[in-house]
Parts: sequence; structure tokens; C-alpha cells
Amino acid sequence: MNEQELRADLLEARDGRQRSLRRGLGRTVLMLAANLPGADKHRPGVARMLRAALEALDRAIGLELLESRSDRLGLFHLAASSAAPAAAKAAALALEAASPSGRLLDLDVYRPDGGQLDRAGLGLPPRGCLLCPAPAAECIRLRRHTGPELGGRVAELLRPWLPPAMHMAPEALARGLVLGARRELELTPKPGLVDLRDSGSHPDLPLAAMRVSVDLLPRYFEAILRCCRERRPLADFVQAGIDAEDRMTRAIRANAHKGYIFLSGLLLMAADRCQGRAELLPGTVADLARECFANAPAGRDHLGLGGVRAEAMAGLPAVFEHGWPRYREALDAGGPEDHAGFQLMATLMQRVEDTTAVSRCGLDGLARLRRDGAGLQRLLERGDAPEPRLAELNEEYRRLGLTMGGVADCLALTFALREAGSELVAG
Repeated sequence: MNEQELRADLLEARDGRQRSLRRGLGRTVLMLAANLPGADKHRPGVARMLRAALEALDRAIGLELLESRSDRLGLFHLAASSAAPAAAKAAALALEAASPSGRLLDLDVYRPDGGQLDRAGLGLPPRGCLLCPAPAAECIRLRRHTGPELGGRVAELLRPWLPPAMHMAPEALARGLVLGARRELELTPKPGLVDLRDSGSHPDLPLAAMRVSVDLLPRYFEAILRCCRERRPLADFVQAGIDAEDRMTRAIRANAHKGYIFLSGLLLMAADRCQGRAELLPGTVADLARECFANAPAGRDHLGLGGVRAEAMAGLPAVFEHGWPRYREALDAGGPEDHAGFQLMATLMQRVEDTTAVSRCGLDGLARLRRDGAGLQRLLERGDAPEPRLAELNEEYRRLGLTMGGVADCLALTFALREAGSELVAG
């Protein structure tokens, strides 16, 4: 996305928030958001910080939640209160001053007539800079501080809101990997993919066959865990994957979860090798992938694409750096769970180098996924229902024969992290 497109999206997000405010006309309305410098408005910890602020204000003045969603400006909550605007603003100011991280809170209060009750109207000085005593607006205008300086300060203030370091037992992850594959299958609609509505661009893969393929996964994960316990050589892990593919092909006579078998097995091996330390998983996945492909030919095709191999050797960045943070933020925002799944799908469509799309429709197919993922994200950021558009895309993908198996694999892996998270314990 170029700078002009980004600016247009930011303006659209501001306009969308103003339209949302109309829902609360006639009452005191509060908009809770984060005040973050830079382009990245979806930093880890923001969702938990805003949820805590929402709960604190509810205790102080009583709130009725009207809307929670993310847009290009980040996550925000819109709530109404029966409290007088001045009382609501006093509660908001007290919360912003209650802790250092309160400096990142942007708690706006609107009167019943829609006018904003701001600091200047109360005779208060403007908010100070993140890094010095000067007014923030002055430092922004003069570009007094660098991006890395501001980013470092934001990370420091968000640290109390980050989830604690976690330990992910391989056995819990194995169960999560099965549940994640089922969750991916059930997310509906998914353009070009098998779901509860139809087989997408896969006429040879009915839903029943996909379910059989998922039901075969536990046997594969048991083999991987056994190899881990017995400290078997890498060749035995590879053979376990080959055996799993053979069982799948014999059972349904099709390639349903071949990519997922490779990636999920790699993730499970990594969880064992790093002793379940979740923060070490990406690096350990990358190390294992390099070992797997150490004696293989160069890993890019004639179009210069690396696909699943390059993704694995980079430590699954589509999952850990992009998909999982946005999915977790969407879940923390408290909206419908399926919409969090669609937000994840939109993110992955823009990030995954999906060679299944390329094999079906060439580089134009991959470019189409990128565009449609960006369009889906904009739709979600506006708060519109995504299902009608996704159903339209599915019909278009079926006509083109376009699919996105790499996106599906990363969807299932991310869902698996969430499922395994229900069994996480503090490390």
C-alpha cells in the first residue's frame, strides 16, 4: 500500500468513527482508543490496556458498550453513560493519570449534542510529550524525536499489558493442532476453500472427506511426539510425515492437508525442542526447517516464489508476526469470534506467498488474493458484515479455479495456537 492509499484509509477510518458516534446522540458518549505514534496502531498489549480502561470506567460511571472494532487507526471502544459529561471527563482524566501507561490512552468524551468535551474547554493544558515535558503537539510539529525513540517508549509503557511468558506443552499443542484444523474447516464462508457451505474450488474435496482427513491427524501427532520422546533422528520425523500423507491419500484419494502436515509437524517438533517456551517457537521452527532442507535443492521456483518452504525457514512470520497478533487483538476486542477469524484471514491473504493460488492462476492469482484481503480488511474496519462479500468472492474464485491452500494452513496453525492457549500455564 502506497502513502496515498494509506492516507485515504486513515481519513476513512476517522470518518467511520465520527459516523459511529451518532449512535450515542442524546447521551454522554466515550470513545476509548490508544494514542500511538507511527504507522503501527496494532501493538501487542493495546487490546488488554483498552479492555482494562473500559472496565475501570464502567466501575466508575457505568457504561453501555455500543461498539468495539479495529480500523486503520487501531482498536477502539465506543460506550454510552448516564453520567454527566463533566463527570465522565473527570473519570477519564483520572484514569489517564493513574499510571505511566495511561499516557497512551486516548479517552474522548462527547456531550449529548455530539460536541466534544476536550481539555482546552476545561481550561487544562495540552497533553505532554511521550519523551519530554514539552506539549506533544509541539514535538510532533518540530519532529523533535525519532521514530525509534518514540517506539521504544511505547513498548516500555505497554510492557505491563503484555501477556506473561508462557510454557506450551507439546501435548497441549498437539491437541490444539487438531482443533485448529477443524476450526479452519468450519469458518464459513472462505473464498475458494472447503467450508460448511460448499467445496469452493475443490470439487474433489467434499466436506466429509476433509473431516476424515482432520480425524487422521492425531495419529500423526502421536508419532511425532513419540519420536520426540525417544530422541529419534530427523529422518524418522520425515517418515512420520510421509506416512501421514499416505494415510490421507488412501482414505480420501486426494491431497487435503499435505501442507498442514508439514507445517504442523514442524511446529510440534519446535515446541519439544524449545521445551514449550512459546517466545522461542518462531526461531526454533526456522532452525528445524533449515535442517530439513539442508541437502535439498534451492528453494524457489521459476517465478521466484519460496512458498511454504520459505515461510517455514523464516519462522512462520505470517503466523507469528502478522496473523496471531491481529487475531488475538480481534478476540480481545470482544466481537463475534467468526469475525476475528475473518480478520485473521484478511491479514493472511495479504501476507502469505500462496503457491497454490499461483499454481492455479499464476501471479495474477496471488495479486488477486492480496487485493481481496485488503478489501476484506477495509470492510471489517468499517464494521460491515463480511459474509455477503465473502460469498461473492467464493463464486468468483470457483469460476476462476482460484484457491488459497497456504492461507488455509496458516489459518489452522493460528487457530491451533489459540486452542492450545486454553491449556497454557505461566512459564
